[in-house]
Amino acid sequence: MSKFVKHEAKSSKGVKFALFIGILWAILLGVIWVAYRNSDGTGGGFMNFIGRFHVLIVHFPIGVIFLAFIMHALTYLTAFSHLSKSVPFVLWISFLTSIKATVVGYLLMRVEDFDGRAMDLHMYFGLAVVVFCLLALVFSIKGSRAMTGLTLAIAVFATMASGHFGGAMVHEADYLTEHAPEALKPALLVGLHHDEPAAPEEGDGEAVEIPLGERVVYTDFVLPILDKTCNECHNEDKIKGKLRMDTHELLLAGAEGSDFPTVLPGDSAESELIIRVTLPTDDDEFMPPKGDGFTEDEIKLLSLWIDAGANPEMKLAELGDDPSIEALALAVEAMHAEGGEEIAETAVATYVSVWDTLTPEEQDARMAEVMESANKYHFSVMPISAEDDRLRVNVINAAKEFGDDQIKLLEPIADRIAWLDLGRSQVTDDALKTVGKMKALERLHLENTKTTEAGIAHLGGLQQLEYLNLYGTGVGNGVFETFEKLSNLKKIYVWQTKVDAGEAKAFERSVNLEINTGTDLTAPAAVETSAKEEPKPEPKKEAAPAPKPAAKPTPQPEPKKEAAPAESKKAE
Repeated sequence: MSKFVKHEAKSSKGVKFALFIGILWAILLGVIWVAYRNSDGTGGGFMNFIGRFHVLIVHFPIGVIFLAFIMHALTYLTAFSHLSKSVPFVLWISFLTSIKATVVGYLLMRVEDFDGRAMDLHMYFGLAVVVFCLLALVFSIKGSRAMTGLTLAIAVFATMASGHFGGAMVHEADYLTEHAPEALKPALLVGLHHDEPAAPEEGDGEAVEIPLGERVVYTDFVLPILDKTCNECHNEDKIKGKLRMDTHELLLAGAEGSDFPTVLPGDSAESELIIRVTLPTDDDEFMPPKGDGFTEDEIKLLSLWIDAGANPEMKLAELGDDPSIEALALAVEAMHAEGGEEIAETAVATYVSVWDTLTPEEQDARMAEVMESANKYHFSVMPISAEDDRLRVNVINAAKEFGDDQIKLLEPIADRIAWLDLGRSQVTDDALKTVGKMKALERLHLENTKTTEAGIAHLGGLQQLEYLNLYGTGVGNGVFETFEKLSNLKKIYVWQTKVDAGEAKAFERSVNLEINTGTDLTAPAAVETSAKEEPKPEPKKEAAPAPKPAAKPTPQPEPKKEAAPAESKKAE
């Protein structure tokens, strides 16, 4: 068999050839650097396609390098001494495949504009793998077992380190150390940015609850939003598009070399952050390119913060006294807590009323302001009953002049309104934005108004709403999407609307809800009003007559369950 095998003396040709390939490798990396040194990571194209093969190619040389190290170590044992002749061949494979992995990886880095501490360390150790594989190959060809072993050991270490820092880019910096023994964690986190666990504050060990209005917007709300959606690609360890967003200073500094500010204090409409997250999802500029985007609540809160100046020390109360701001902040906070959307809905439903945080003097001032408007526009504001000081608002006497501008006059007491009757008024969908801020609202009349399902969508956060009258409005089947969000809703009237009766009944069967379409009643009825729910009418109005026969009928529940609406309306 030996006559078919040609044994050659050691030659320097192999060394020269290996060094030549190493020089070509260095030149190729230089060419890539020159070609893509100004890349912004948005070019796309064939080079991106080639570069992304890095994650597939890189695993092969890792295995071969470890194999070469194991084979070389075994050659020190007499039983495996014959492996020494195969080590150079395995080292050639290690050297050539590591060159391929680093070239494609460097191409990916430059084309897609990756940067950052973890990226740099991943790259440097990856290049070191090639260098020490080359040295191991050269020493192996020259027959230096000791130097071959040393350089191979360094190549193995560089391979492990490069993989570690590569994983830190894909996962969190502490991904490898999360379950590691405490003694190993410092060594595994060398070179990476990571958050130190907060030291417990001195005291009795009980957490001090900070009032919602005193919470810092940036640290308590903005940072969690950015951490969830943006900072995976824009942090100290991984910088995409020359942009870091993990600190307030860098967020305002924006992307290096960009003419468009990421955050422009005082103008959210011109802030690239808001522009990118509100683009159509199929737009190439939409952010984030993958995963869940920003929710509507997150965008609203970010916009409020930017419009207010984007100050890192700004308190939530400084965003304004709109009652919906605190509920919005709680909903955003809950979205980032364990439980997600379900907790968010609960937070909106059970948030601490802004009214309850006001001093008695501030409450009196707000009530005086609203009562002045009520006298001016002839609508009524009164407690629900002697035992219930929440408010009911009725605009029946001002229906012809009460519209979108007038509904805004109720915002100072929005948290206190439990019953609201806007029937026959001039309100439109725009007015329902204000109604959506009345988080304690239980009963809402919108019959014979110009509202549509687009406006009803603004009511999705009214988790206390139980009764809704939409008789004679422009709503259609789209309202079912909003109804699904209203967990306490019990009764709805959709007479003479675009809501399909069959669809309504099908939806009614799927939830614990009564939808009255009017098709199953034998006679016209008026708006639902329960005697036990309405305040006791004044004596002089108690005997109010029933509607005249010629009057246009309005929907009401069956007589055996509900009182006539004419009496209710008169009583108000």
